[in-house]
Amino acid sequence: MKAIFALGLLVLVAFLGSRFFFKRKKAFLPLSYFFFSGLVYVFLGLALSEKGLNILSSEVLEGLNPLISLGLGWIGFLFGFQLELKYIRKFPQKYISLSFLQSLFLIILVSISLFVLLRFLYPSQPVFLLYGMAVGLGLFISLNSPSLLNYASPLIPVKGDYYHLARFLVSVSGFWGVGGMALVSSFWHFPFFVDNVIRKGLILLLASLLFPFIIGYVFHFLTLRKTSEKDLLVYLLGLVFFTSGVAAYFNLPSLFVCMVLGLTYSNLTRIQEKIYPLLLSTEKPFYIIFLILIGALWDFSFDYKIAILVIFLFVLRMIGSTLPMRFFGKILRFSFPLPSLFGFCFLSSGGIAIAFIISWKLIYQFPLTDVFVSVALITTVVSELLSPLVLKSAILRLDSEK
Repeated sequence: MKAIFALGLLVLVAFLGSRFFFKRKKAFLPLSYFFFSGLVYVFLGLALSEKGLNILSSEVLEGLNPLISLGLGWIGFLFGFQLELKYIRKFPQKYISLSFLQSLFLIILVSISLFVLLRFLYPSQPVFLLYGMAVGLGLFISLNSPSLLNYASPLIPVKGDYYHLARFLVSVSGFWGVGGMALVSSFWHFPFFVDNVIRKGLILLLASLLFPFIIGYVFHFLTLRKTSEKDLLVYLLGLVFFTSGVAAYFNLPSLFVCMVLGLTYSNLTRIQEKIYPLLLSTEKPFYIIFLILIGALWDFSFDYKIAILVIFLFVLRMIGSTLPMRFFGKILRFSFPLPSLFGFCFLSSGGIAIAFIISWKLIYQFPLTDVFVSVALITTVVSELLSPLVLKSAILRLDSEK
Protein backbone atom coordinates (compact mmCIF):
# COMPACT_ATOMS: atom_id res chain seq x y z
CA MET A 1 0.00 0.00 0.00
CA LYS A 2 2.83 2.39 0.86
CA ALA A 3 4.45 1.72 -2.50
CA ILE A 4 1.19 2.57 -4.30
CA PHE A 5 0.91 5.82 -2.32
CA ALA A 6 4.54 6.68 -3.14
CA LEU A 7 3.98 5.96 -6.84
CA GLY A 8 0.87 8.14 -6.88
CA LEU A 9 2.81 10.95 -5.20
CA LEU A 10 5.61 10.65 -7.78
CA VAL A 11 3.13 10.83 -10.66
CA LEU A 12 1.45 13.90 -9.14
CA VAL A 13 4.75 15.71 -8.59
CA ALA A 14 5.88 14.82 -12.13
CA PHE A 15 2.59 16.12 -13.58
CA LEU A 16 2.81 19.43 -11.73
CA GLY A 17 6.55 19.84 -12.09
CA SER A 18 6.58 19.31 -15.86
CA ARG A 19 4.16 22.22 -16.21
CA PHE A 20 5.43 24.74 -13.70
CA PHE A 21 9.17 24.10 -13.66
CA PHE A 22 11.64 23.87 -16.57
CA LYS A 23 10.66 27.42 -17.59
CA ARG A 24 13.20 29.81 -19.07
CA LYS A 25 13.67 32.95 -17.00
CA LYS A 26 17.00 34.76 -16.80
CA ALA A 27 19.36 32.37 -18.46
CA PHE A 28 22.65 33.24 -16.85
CA LEU A 29 21.48 33.35 -13.23
CA PRO A 30 22.77 30.23 -11.44
CA LEU A 31 19.68 29.60 -9.29
CA SER A 32 17.39 30.06 -12.28
CA TYR A 33 19.20 27.36 -14.23
CA PHE A 34 19.41 25.18 -11.13
CA PHE A 35 15.61 24.98 -11.05
CA PHE A 36 15.38 24.60 -14.82
CA SER A 37 17.82 21.68 -14.76
CA GLY A 38 15.57 19.81 -12.32
CA LEU A 39 18.25 19.20 -9.69
CA VAL A 40 15.86 20.53 -7.07
CA TYR A 41 13.97 17.23 -7.44
CA VAL A 42 17.03 15.30 -6.27
CA PHE A 43 16.80 17.17 -2.97
CA LEU A 44 13.05 16.59 -2.89
CA GLY A 45 13.75 12.87 -3.19
CA LEU A 46 16.31 13.14 -0.39
CA ALA A 47 13.66 14.82 1.80
CA LEU A 48 11.20 12.01 1.04
CA SER A 49 13.76 9.26 1.80
CA GLU A 50 14.51 7.51 5.08
CA LYS A 51 16.70 10.45 6.08
CA GLY A 52 13.65 12.72 5.87
CA LEU A 53 9.92 11.98 5.79
CA ASN A 54 10.46 8.23 5.19
CA ILE A 55 7.85 8.11 2.42
CA LEU A 56 10.35 6.57 -0.02
CA SER A 57 11.80 4.03 2.39
CA SER A 58 14.18 1.24 1.36
CA GLU A 59 11.22 -1.20 1.17
CA VAL A 60 9.29 1.14 -1.10
CA LEU A 61 12.33 1.75 -3.29
CA GLU A 62 12.82 -1.97 -3.66
CA GLY A 63 9.27 -2.21 -4.99
CA LEU A 64 9.94 0.70 -7.36
CA ASN A 65 13.14 -0.85 -8.78
CA PRO A 66 11.45 -1.59 -12.14
CA LEU A 67 10.58 2.11 -12.42
CA ILE A 68 14.22 3.05 -11.81
CA SER A 69 15.34 0.57 -14.47
CA LEU A 70 12.77 1.97 -16.91
CA GLY A 71 13.95 5.53 -16.19
CA LEU A 72 17.56 4.61 -16.92
CA GLY A 73 16.56 2.79 -20.08
CA TRP A 74 14.36 5.63 -21.29
CA ILE A 75 17.09 8.25 -20.81
CA GLY A 76 19.54 6.00 -22.68
CA PHE A 77 17.02 5.40 -25.47
CA LEU A 78 16.31 9.14 -25.89
CA PHE A 79 20.02 9.91 -26.02
CA GLY A 80 20.72 7.16 -28.54
CA PHE A 81 17.74 8.16 -30.68
CA GLN A 82 19.34 11.58 -31.23
CA LEU A 83 22.51 10.04 -32.67
CA GLU A 84 21.23 9.74 -36.21
CA LEU A 85 24.18 9.09 -38.49
CA LYS A 86 22.86 10.97 -41.51
CA TYR A 87 22.86 14.18 -39.45
CA ILE A 88 26.17 13.50 -37.71
CA ARG A 89 27.83 12.98 -41.13
CA LYS A 90 26.88 16.56 -42.07
CA PHE A 91 29.45 17.82 -39.57
CA PRO A 92 33.20 17.79 -40.31
CA GLN A 93 35.10 14.70 -39.18
CA LYS A 94 37.32 16.92 -37.03
CA TYR A 95 34.30 17.73 -34.82
CA ILE A 96 33.95 14.05 -33.90
CA SER A 97 37.71 13.74 -33.41
CA LEU A 98 37.70 16.74 -31.05
CA SER A 99 34.84 15.21 -29.05
CA PHE A 100 36.77 11.95 -28.66
CA LEU A 101 40.09 13.60 -27.76
CA GLN A 102 38.44 15.92 -25.28
CA SER A 103 36.68 13.05 -23.50
CA LEU A 104 39.74 10.79 -23.57
CA PHE A 105 41.99 13.49 -22.08
CA LEU A 106 39.52 14.16 -19.26
CA ILE A 107 39.07 10.46 -18.47
CA ILE A 108 42.83 9.81 -18.30
CA LEU A 109 43.60 12.99 -16.35
CA VAL A 110 40.89 12.43 -13.73
CA SER A 111 41.45 8.66 -13.42
CA ILE A 112 45.19 8.95 -12.73
CA SER A 113 44.98 12.03 -10.50
CA LEU A 114 42.07 10.78 -8.42
CA PHE A 115 43.62 7.34 -7.97
CA VAL A 116 46.62 8.96 -6.27
CA LEU A 117 44.34 11.08 -4.08
CA LEU A 118 42.08 8.13 -3.19
CA ARG A 119 45.09 6.06 -2.12
CA PHE A 120 45.93 8.85 0.31
CA LEU A 121 42.36 9.37 1.62
CA TYR A 122 41.32 5.70 1.85
CA PRO A 123 44.53 3.72 2.48
CA SER A 124 42.68 0.74 3.99
CA GLN A 125 40.54 0.09 0.89
CA PRO A 126 41.62 -2.45 -1.78
CA VAL A 127 43.58 -0.90 -4.62
CA PHE A 128 41.32 -2.32 -7.33
CA LEU A 129 38.27 -0.64 -5.73
CA LEU A 130 40.06 2.72 -5.57
CA TYR A 131 41.15 2.47 -9.19
CA GLY A 132 37.63 1.46 -10.25
CA MET A 133 36.19 4.47 -8.44
CA ALA A 134 38.78 6.78 -10.05
CA VAL A 135 37.93 5.47 -13.54
CA GLY A 136 34.21 5.81 -12.81
CA LEU A 137 34.63 9.45 -11.79
CA GLY A 138 36.77 10.04 -14.88
CA LEU A 139 34.01 8.67 -17.12
CA PHE A 140 31.41 10.69 -15.22
CA ILE A 141 33.27 13.98 -15.56
CA SER A 142 33.60 13.53 -19.35
CA LEU A 143 29.81 13.71 -19.78
CA ASN A 144 28.18 16.92 -21.00
CA SER A 145 24.63 17.95 -21.77
CA PRO A 146 23.19 20.43 -24.31
CA SER A 147 20.54 21.56 -21.82
CA LEU A 148 22.48 24.68 -20.70
CA LEU A 149 23.14 25.85 -24.26
CA ASN A 150 19.49 25.21 -25.14
CA TYR A 151 18.43 27.13 -22.06
CA ALA A 152 20.70 30.10 -22.77
CA SER A 153 20.18 30.10 -26.53
CA PRO A 154 17.61 32.97 -26.62
CA LEU A 155 20.09 35.28 -24.85
CA ILE A 156 23.02 34.49 -27.13
CA PRO A 157 22.75 37.19 -29.82
CA VAL A 158 25.56 35.94 -32.06
CA LYS A 159 25.49 32.21 -32.80
CA GLY A 160 28.72 31.67 -34.68
CA ASP A 161 31.24 28.86 -35.15
CA TYR A 162 31.97 28.51 -31.44
CA TYR A 163 28.29 28.14 -30.53
CA HIS A 164 27.60 25.50 -33.18
CA LEU A 165 30.76 23.56 -32.36
CA ALA A 166 29.89 23.64 -28.65
CA ARG A 167 26.34 22.43 -29.41
CA PHE A 168 27.73 19.49 -31.38
CA LEU A 169 30.30 18.54 -28.73
CA VAL A 170 27.91 18.57 -25.78
CA SER A 171 25.35 16.60 -27.79
CA VAL A 172 27.65 13.66 -28.58
CA SER A 173 30.15 13.61 -25.71
CA GLY A 174 27.89 11.38 -23.64
CA PHE A 175 28.48 8.56 -26.11
CA TRP A 176 32.12 8.17 -25.04
CA GLY A 177 31.42 8.21 -21.30
CA VAL A 178 28.48 5.78 -21.48
CA GLY A 179 30.46 3.56 -23.85
CA GLY A 180 33.35 3.59 -21.38
CA MET A 181 31.00 2.43 -18.64
CA ALA A 182 29.99 -0.52 -20.85
CA LEU A 183 33.66 -1.47 -21.27
CA VAL A 184 34.30 -1.28 -17.52
CA SER A 185 31.15 -3.21 -16.58
CA SER A 186 31.99 -5.95 -19.10
CA PHE A 187 35.59 -6.61 -18.08
CA TRP A 188 35.13 -5.65 -14.40
CA HIS A 189 31.88 -7.50 -13.96
CA PHE A 190 30.20 -8.36 -10.68
CA PRO A 191 30.52 -11.06 -9.50
CA PHE A 192 34.11 -10.63 -10.62
CA PHE A 193 35.67 -13.07 -13.03
CA VAL A 194 38.50 -15.15 -11.63
CA ASP A 195 39.86 -16.51 -14.89
CA ASN A 196 39.41 -15.92 -18.63
CA VAL A 197 38.63 -12.27 -17.91
CA ILE A 198 39.29 -11.11 -21.48
CA ARG A 199 37.20 -13.80 -23.12
CA LYS A 200 34.25 -13.42 -20.75
CA GLY A 201 34.48 -9.65 -20.91
CA LEU A 202 34.34 -9.71 -24.70
CA ILE A 203 31.30 -11.99 -24.57
CA LEU A 204 29.48 -9.57 -22.25
CA LEU A 205 30.47 -6.56 -24.34
CA LEU A 206 29.26 -8.22 -27.54
CA ALA A 207 26.03 -9.20 -25.80
CA SER A 208 25.54 -5.58 -24.69
CA LEU A 209 25.88 -4.50 -28.32
CA LEU A 210 24.18 -7.31 -30.24
CA PHE A 211 21.13 -7.81 -28.01
CA PRO A 212 19.73 -4.24 -28.36
CA PHE A 213 20.75 -4.14 -32.04
CA ILE A 214 18.77 -7.31 -32.81
CA ILE A 215 15.79 -6.13 -30.70
CA GLY A 216 15.80 -2.75 -32.48
CA TYR A 217 15.99 -4.37 -35.92
CA VAL A 218 13.17 -6.83 -35.16
CA PHE A 219 11.00 -4.04 -33.73
CA HIS A 220 11.58 -1.92 -36.83
CA PHE A 221 10.66 -4.86 -39.08
CA LEU A 222 7.45 -5.55 -37.11
CA THR A 223 6.34 -1.90 -37.25
CA LEU A 224 6.97 -1.32 -40.96
CA ARG A 225 3.24 -1.49 -41.49
CA LYS A 226 1.51 1.80 -40.81
CA THR A 227 1.20 2.28 -37.05
CA SER A 228 -0.16 5.37 -35.33
CA GLU A 229 2.40 7.46 -33.51
CA LYS A 230 0.64 7.09 -30.15
CA ASP A 231 0.53 3.30 -30.47
CA LEU A 232 4.18 3.33 -31.45
CA LEU A 233 5.03 5.31 -28.31
CA VAL A 234 3.35 2.67 -26.14
CA TYR A 235 5.22 -0.10 -27.97
CA LEU A 236 8.53 1.75 -27.51
CA LEU A 237 7.91 2.13 -23.78
CA GLY A 238 7.30 -1.60 -23.50
CA LEU A 239 10.37 -2.35 -25.61
CA VAL A 240 12.60 -0.15 -23.46
CA PHE A 241 11.11 -1.66 -20.30
CA PHE A 242 11.91 -5.16 -21.54
CA THR A 243 15.43 -4.29 -22.73
CA SER A 244 16.38 -2.43 -19.55
CA GLY A 245 14.98 -5.29 -17.46
CA VAL A 246 17.11 -7.85 -19.28
CA ALA A 247 20.19 -5.64 -18.86
CA ALA A 248 19.50 -5.21 -15.15
CA TYR A 249 19.04 -8.97 -14.72
CA PHE A 250 22.55 -9.63 -16.09
CA ASN A 251 23.96 -6.64 -14.17
CA LEU A 252 24.76 -4.72 -17.34
CA PRO A 253 24.23 -0.94 -17.65
CA SER A 254 20.66 -0.31 -18.85
CA LEU A 255 21.77 3.17 -19.86
CA PHE A 256 24.22 1.82 -22.45
CA VAL A 257 22.10 -1.10 -23.70
CA CYS A 258 19.09 1.15 -24.31
CA MET A 259 21.31 3.81 -25.89
CA VAL A 260 22.34 1.22 -28.49
CA LEU A 261 18.67 0.32 -28.92
CA GLY A 262 17.75 3.96 -29.54
CA LEU A 263 20.67 4.47 -31.91
CA THR A 264 19.74 1.33 -33.86
CA TYR A 265 16.06 2.16 -34.23
CA SER A 266 16.73 5.82 -35.05
CA ASN A 267 18.97 4.86 -37.96
CA LEU A 268 16.50 2.27 -39.30
CA THR A 269 13.17 4.08 -39.12
CA ARG A 270 12.12 6.78 -41.57
CA ILE A 271 9.71 8.58 -39.27
CA GLN A 272 12.13 10.14 -36.81
CA GLU A 273 10.55 13.56 -37.25
CA LYS A 274 7.16 12.19 -36.18
CA ILE A 275 8.40 10.06 -33.31
CA TYR A 276 10.85 12.47 -31.70
CA PRO A 277 8.26 15.09 -30.56
CA LEU A 278 6.28 12.27 -28.92
CA LEU A 279 9.40 11.03 -27.15
CA LEU A 280 10.18 14.55 -25.93
CA SER A 281 6.65 14.89 -24.54
CA THR A 282 7.43 12.06 -22.11
CA GLU A 283 10.88 13.34 -21.17
CA LYS A 284 10.00 15.82 -18.40
CA PRO A 285 7.60 13.62 -16.36
CA PHE A 286 9.95 10.62 -16.57
CA TYR A 287 12.94 12.80 -15.74
CA ILE A 288 11.27 14.32 -12.67
CA ILE A 289 10.30 10.88 -11.29
CA PHE A 290 13.81 9.64 -12.02
CA LEU A 291 15.45 12.56 -10.20
CA ILE A 292 13.25 12.08 -7.15
CA LEU A 293 14.13 8.39 -7.01
CA ILE A 294 17.83 9.24 -7.30
CA GLY A 295 17.52 11.59 -4.34
CA ALA A 296 15.77 8.85 -2.37
CA LEU A 297 18.51 6.35 -3.24
CA TRP A 298 21.24 8.80 -2.24
CA ASP A 299 22.72 7.78 1.10
CA PHE A 300 23.83 11.34 1.74
CA SER A 301 27.07 11.82 3.58
CA PHE A 302 29.53 14.69 3.76
CA ASP A 303 32.89 14.92 5.46
CA TYR A 304 36.27 16.48 4.77
CA LYS A 305 37.27 13.61 2.45
CA ILE A 306 34.22 14.11 0.23
CA ALA A 307 34.79 17.89 0.28
CA ILE A 308 38.39 17.41 -0.89
CA LEU A 309 37.30 15.02 -3.65
CA VAL A 310 34.58 17.40 -4.88
CA ILE A 311 36.95 20.38 -5.03
CA PHE A 312 39.68 18.30 -6.65
CA LEU A 313 37.27 16.82 -9.20
CA PHE A 314 35.82 20.20 -10.16
CA VAL A 315 39.29 21.74 -10.55
CA LEU A 316 40.37 18.79 -12.71
CA ARG A 317 37.30 19.31 -14.86
CA MET A 318 38.21 22.97 -15.34
CA ILE A 319 41.80 22.08 -16.23
CA GLY A 320 40.91 19.16 -18.48
CA SER A 321 38.28 21.16 -20.36
CA THR A 322 40.41 24.25 -20.99
CA LEU A 323 44.11 23.33 -20.99
CA PRO A 324 44.35 21.10 -24.11
CA MET A 325 41.81 22.99 -26.23
CA ARG A 326 44.33 25.14 -28.12
CA PHE A 327 46.54 22.09 -28.81
CA PHE A 328 43.59 20.02 -30.09
CA GLY A 329 42.58 22.86 -32.39
CA LYS A 330 46.04 22.96 -33.94
CA ILE A 331 46.51 19.24 -34.50
CA LEU A 332 43.01 18.94 -36.00
CA ARG A 333 43.60 22.06 -38.13
CA PHE A 334 40.46 23.98 -37.30
CA SER A 335 39.84 27.01 -39.50
CA PHE A 336 39.31 29.15 -36.39
CA PRO A 337 41.37 29.12 -33.16
CA LEU A 338 40.19 27.16 -30.12
CA PRO A 339 41.33 29.19 -27.10
CA SER A 340 41.33 27.75 -23.59
CA LEU A 341 38.32 29.95 -22.80
CA PHE A 342 36.23 27.78 -25.14
CA GLY A 343 36.55 24.90 -22.66
CA PHE A 344 34.29 26.74 -20.21
CA CYS A 345 31.34 25.75 -22.41
CA PHE A 346 31.63 22.17 -21.14
CA LEU A 347 31.09 22.35 -17.39
CA SER A 348 27.40 21.41 -17.33
CA SER A 349 26.71 17.70 -16.86
CA GLY A 350 22.93 17.41 -17.24
CA GLY A 351 20.66 14.38 -17.06
CA ILE A 352 22.96 11.91 -18.79
CA ALA A 353 25.55 12.34 -16.02
CA ILE A 354 22.94 11.81 -13.29
CA ALA A 355 21.76 8.65 -15.05
CA PHE A 356 25.40 7.53 -15.20
CA ILE A 357 25.72 7.98 -11.41
CA ILE A 358 22.74 5.80 -10.60
CA SER A 359 23.81 3.18 -13.18
CA TRP A 360 27.19 2.91 -11.46
CA LYS A 361 25.51 2.60 -8.05
CA LEU A 362 23.25 -0.23 -9.24
CA ILE A 363 26.12 -2.18 -10.86
CA TYR A 364 28.74 -1.76 -8.11
CA GLN A 365 27.28 -1.95 -4.63
CA PHE A 366 30.43 -1.61 -2.52
CA PRO A 367 31.26 0.42 0.61
CA LEU A 368 32.82 3.21 -1.47
CA THR A 369 29.86 3.33 -3.88
CA ASP A 370 27.98 5.75 -1.63
CA VAL A 371 31.08 7.95 -1.50
CA PHE A 372 31.17 7.85 -5.31
CA VAL A 373 27.49 8.89 -5.50
CA SER A 374 27.93 11.74 -3.00
CA VAL A 375 31.04 13.08 -4.74
CA ALA A 376 29.46 12.86 -8.20
CA LEU A 377 26.11 14.40 -7.21
CA ILE A 378 27.64 17.25 -5.21
CA THR A 379 30.04 17.96 -8.09
CA THR A 380 27.05 18.01 -10.45
CA VAL A 381 25.26 20.54 -8.24
CA VAL A 382 28.36 22.76 -8.08
CA SER A 383 28.84 22.51 -11.85
CA GLU A 384 25.21 23.36 -12.63
CA LEU A 385 25.36 26.40 -10.35
CA LEU A 386 28.60 27.79 -11.80
CA SER A 387 28.31 26.74 -15.46
CA PRO A 388 25.87 29.54 -16.49
CA LEU A 389 28.32 32.18 -15.29
CA VAL A 390 31.36 30.74 -17.05
CA LEU A 391 29.34 30.01 -20.22
CA LYS A 392 28.38 33.68 -20.36
CA SER A 393 32.03 34.72 -20.21
CA ALA A 394 32.99 32.14 -22.85
CA ILE A 395 30.49 31.77 -25.68
CA LEU A 396 29.29 35.41 -25.72
CA ARG A 397 32.81 36.78 -25.76
CA LEU A 398 34.25 34.35 -28.32
CA ASP A 399 31.50 34.60 -30.94
CA SER A 400 31.13 38.38 -30.59
CA GLU A 401 34.90 38.85 -30.97
CA LYS A 402 35.04 36.53 -33.98
